[in-house]
Amino acid sequence: MSIVIFGGHDRMERIYIDEAKKMGLKAKVYTYGRNDIDKSVGKSDGVLIFTDTISHKIATSVSKEAKKRSIPVIVCHNSSKTSFKKTIQEFAM
Repeated sequence: MSIVIFGGHDRMERIYIDEAKKMGLKAKVYTYGRNDIDKSVGKSDGVLIFTDTISHKIATSVSKEAKKRSIPVIVCHNSSKTSFKKTIQEFAM
């Protein structure tokens, strides 16, 4: 199962990937806004948006694109390691 993560901190990118791997998930992380959101969302099985570190406009665009493709979206307001671990458990189930 693969997930795409939008937002978060640059220094935490490796931690997000490693923690997802421990849960049996493959993660792709975008810690900044992108112009090609449709390609970024791609054919993933889930999308996680950290709202504390990404603009409202990007979060809305990502959410709309994922819903258009019937991909589940989870919004997390905190990009800490603990918060991330609790949030990705929803995808791992």
